[in-house]
Amino acid sequence: MPYNVRRSFNEISAEDLLTEQGVLVAELALWSATSDGLVERHELDGIVSTIRQVPGLADFDEGDAESLLEDMAEYDDDLKVTARLHGLAAGITEPGLRRAAFQLAVYCASSDGEFSADETDFLEWLAVAFGFGPEAAETMIREVIP
Repeated sequence: MPYNVRRSFNEISAEDLLTEQGVLVAELALWSATSDGLVERHELDGIVSTIRQVPGLADFDEGDAESLLEDMAEYDDDLKVTARLHGLAAGITEPGLRRAAFQLAVYCASSDGEFSADETDFLEWLAVAFGFGPEAAETMIREVIP
């Protein structure tokens, strides 16, 4: 069965996603998709469409994505990027939301059809940041990409 964004987030409280945590999930998805340094217009359109399926983020649009991408561009060195990513991971506190956010990141990283080495590194880092062991992370990846 193909990955279903709504089902992945189904058990998450809508209040969690209507607060800042929902925006953190969206930003993390964009970091995942851009971790290889490339995001084409059609890829961004697909990611926006995917993020809009997350309960509480139905109004997320290209303008929101462009704004987040502009904000992300301000993190112009590895230390700043790492600090921001740690902040995002720490800001998503509910275990079910972490699982759903990880799966969304997997889906967005694979939106161009494959994982680059940078995307793989990002997902491995995210799994550790969220406290997932290698087997749990691999299971979640297989749930998204069979």
